[in-house]
Amino acid sequence: GQGPANPGPPAPDRGGPDRAAAPQAPVEPDGLPLVLAPSPTARHYAMRSFSTGLTVDAGGRHWCLVLEVSTVERARSLVLCRSDDGGASWRRVAATPTAWSEFGAIQGEPTADVLHVAWAGRVGDDGFTSALYQRFDAAAGTFVGEPEVLQRGSGSQDQFGVADLGVATDRTVAVVVTTHRQPKQPPWPSGWSSGLMVRRAHGREWRGPLPLHTHRYGVWTNLQVHDGRAHATFRTSPSHSMIGYRSLALSDLGFEQDEEHEVSVRPDSGLRVANASSLLVGPFGERTVLYPAGADDRGGKGRLLVAHAAPGEPWRTEVLVDDPPLAVGNVAHEHFALVRGPGRQAIALYSKVGERHRVLYRRVLEQGRPMEPERAIARSELPDAYVRVSAMRDPRLDGPLWALVSGDGAGAALGVRAVRAPGTFTARWR
Repeated sequence: GQGPANPGPPAPDRGGPDRAAAPQAPVEPDGLPLVLAPSPTARHYAMRSFSTGLTVDAGGRHWCLVLEVSTVERARSLVLCRSDDGGASWRRVAATPTAWSEFGAIQGEPTADVLHVAWAGRVGDDGFTSALYQRFDAAAGTFVGEPEVLQRGSGSQDQFGVADLGVATDRTVAVVVTTHRQPKQPPWPSGWSSGLMVRRAHGREWRGPLPLHTHRYGVWTNLQVHDGRAHATFRTSPSHSMIGYRSLALSDLGFEQDEEHEVSVRPDSGLRVANASSLLVGPFGERTVLYPAGADDRGGKGRLLVAHAAPGEPWRTEVLVDDPPLAVGNVAHEHFALVRGPGRQAIALYSKVGERHRVLYRRVLEQGRPMEPERAIARSELPDAYVRVSAMRDPRLDGPLWALVSGDGAGAALGVRAVRAPGTFTARWR
């Protein structure tokens, strides 16, 4: 079909309980710190590449969300894990309190032991997913109160999920809620929409949803909250597929652009985009977007491109790396992400389709331009070892942890691992 690929769970293990419990050949680790290992009854996945799945609390401890998929009961839950040593070791602390939980996002605060968690889950006996939010006490290791329903699913074609979450310095919370195929309208412009739900610090009421896109579709939305603004990129389709950018002033909940701004290459370049993008807002308000493009949806001329714009300046595009088999069109990739570097630098983490995702690379960007050759930072004997990269993107955070990675298929046997920056230093909020 021509519609966008809505974010969904990983493909289930098709071997059934007997296969899951069967003895497996030893797996050679790749040297990255292990967050959660697979078991005979469950597999684990990092959050979506566009979701904030990694954060820090006020005390500098790292927290992450991990999707746990049962290979026996087909149940799903989100597990909160904590590291007290900069990502070198991890322990399981809690799980989201709904019977069925899927992908979500997590964000800490600089001055309070509070984590904000949002996810797609089922309310009570509902058979449909809703967008949920709940605060988590990082000191006590427990959720506070009951989950709040941001948008409630009412049917098989009218369900809701969560793409991303951000928390402003004044503790205003913004959550990106996503719809399924046929949401009730208004306010949604179309099926497969994304909108912001916003709550002020100390407030009780959520405002929204505020749709991010003005044309058909708004999928795979990244969110970055910085300097009183919520920045977002997403795939949309005014007359052709594109990566759109839009920002919202949290002071008055007004959009700063009448419609989404196209940051990706246009069709007259001979290239088409895929669904995914990774947005990084730097400490000075500069915006960098990493996304795939190619000549057709069957692969053959794929590449990763970088769009960059400083405040008040136009967007420009650079080629990060060629990856010919990378497909575009209605395709969703998660094997790349941007993470903060020192000063105005960003760091691209990615694997390649042409190498079956067996190698994880890094490359430094200075104001959107590649500054050095790519460097391999991890390798695996297994294909699809690095198909999902969930990065630390908050411009207010400095720390020793870059991202979480996980595999699929054979690569899922490696579990969820942490990617650390060179050197040793502690996490801190700016």
